Amino acid sequence: MDIFFEIGVLVIFAGLATYIAKLTRQPLIPAYIITGVLIGNVFGLVTNHELIANLSEMGIAFLLFMVGLELELKKLKDMGIVSSVAGTVQMLLVFIIGFFVTKLMGFAHIEAIYLGLVISFSSTMIVIKILSDKLETNTLHGRLTIGILVVQDIFAVVALSYLASMSNAAVGYLFFAKIILVLAFGVLASKFVFPMVFEFAAKSRELLLTISLGVCFLFALLFQAIGLSITIGAFFAGVLLANLPYNIEIVGKVRPLRDFFSIMFFTSLGLQLTLTWPMFRMLLVPMVVLLILAMVAKMLIIHFTLLLLKHQPRTSFITSASLAQISEFSLIIVLVGVNAGAIPQSILTLTILLAIITMTFTSYFMDYESKVFHFFISVLKRLGFNVNHSHRQREKKESYDVILCGYDRIGYSILNTLKKGRKKVVVVDFNPDVIKKLRNMDVASIYGDLCDPEIMGHVDIKQSRLVISTANSYEDNLLLLEKVKAANKYIPTIVTAHKIDQALELYRKGADYVILPHFLGGDMVASLLPDFESNQLQMMMLKYRHINDLLERKGVGQDHPTHEGTE
Repeated sequence: MDIFFEIGVLVIFAGLATYIAKLTRQPLIPAYIITGVLIGNVFGLVTNHELIANLSEMGIAFLLFMVGLELELKKLKDMGIVSSVAGTVQMLLVFIIGFFVTKLMGFAHIEAIYLGLVISFSSTMIVIKILSDKLETNTLHGRLTIGILVVQDIFAVVALSYLASMSNAAVGYLFFAKIILVLAFGVLASKFVFPMVFEFAAKSRELLLTISLGVCFLFALLFQAIGLSITIGAFFAGVLLANLPYNIEIVGKVRPLRDFFSIMFFTSLGLQLTLTWPMFRMLLVPMVVLLILAMVAKMLIIHFTLLLLKHQPRTSFITSASLAQISEFSLIIVLVGVNAGAIPQSILTLTILLAIITMTFTSYFMDYESKVFHFFISVLKRLGFNVNHSHRQREKKESYDVILCGYDRIGYSILNTLKKGRKKVVVVDFNPDVIKKLRNMDVASIYGDLCDPEIMGHVDIKQSRLVISTANSYEDNLLLLEKVKAANKYIPTIVTAHKIDQALELYRKGADYVILPHFLGGDMVASLLPDFESNQLQMMMLKYRHINDLLERKGVGQDHPTHEGTE
């Protein structure tokens, strides 16, 4: 069939699937996968699977390029030891368990190695996309998750290197020498070449985008030339450009390309699924066992490792459950094995099934993580686990006039007003950088979630006079409202929403006021309009107060969000 026709059909069906998913409030990723199954195996409209697979690999490359661009090593430094330990422990244990379990099920030695690797990795593609969409990349669990993914990606490079060179030791030494040479070239270029080139390129948006993509493709092609995936090269290119002052603008330019090719990746999963009934019966038992290992065993290993490293249950759970899927690297590794003749096609089919199921689970879980967490904690308590290990529960409860959940942007203005009124305020926030700033300012602050039993055990909600939440998540605001009203139904509670239906539901649940940020901005401007004509002096004073406020916000590292759905 004509290439344009096939891509056109894919985009049209993906658009319809996206519309239906949004209409029914379902995650988009399962919709894309189902689209691939329908247009490939059911209707037979797309037959050029190789083309779609190549386009999807470009999607992964663009995503990892953006991950590299946003990878601020200073922020990850604090997470480095924890992420390294948790990632390494998880990788080794899951691989060893997977290897021996698949051997017991009758798989050959080499097949067991591949399957052990398949379930060890988690999807950088899907996890980073969802964290970015939910604005959670800078939360503690977001950084831990990204840190563990980086550790896994390093193991993936090592695994691909080993599999590419396992047949010949001489080739292996040459292979590693090539990797070192390319890495050295990249580091030198980022120090002595890129700063000058991008300083000139930044004068033109088109030139900045073109040069950025050129660097991305340069290292993608270099890594491909030495026998590695283009996705690893794209990630490395992003890391090299991350220290430039133009990285945020580059991310904004590349995002539409990433989104388009991401659709190709997820639909290609459905397109590559070639499954007959006899093959499904043969793969059913291994699939179920590997699903348990990839989702449950991996999650529990990471969860309890993080608990041992002194992280709170909620942080440990969300981090571990966010990683309960297999990776796009798993697909690449298996494709390498199939193309080399080391493993049969049935292993690729099994891997695609695992990818579809685990990635679909992740997209649903990360939409309902708060509810799932509280269910998980209740199950652990029934099984006799002591999940409230923090010393905070043994402390006397502190009482505050106002509990403010969320400090950044909206919370910043609220806190300033409360401080002027000499209110005793405590701020509860999930961003560790925010907590550090607040403690430097001598503001009472707690890292975590007010709905967490540990936090509720530390703060006396019943004695508070006001609770305010500027959190982005509707589910978090709804759960907070229920917890606060259950403690004391007379406490005035202000929460935040970004949709009218959500605001109305929060009012029905007992909210005293619901903040809708964009509407408030419009109301503020409307109230100022009469003064533009009648009171120029007052408007001039307001202008300079606003400029000072913006400079103060910039000084503490704030910026205004560039898209809807932010606080």
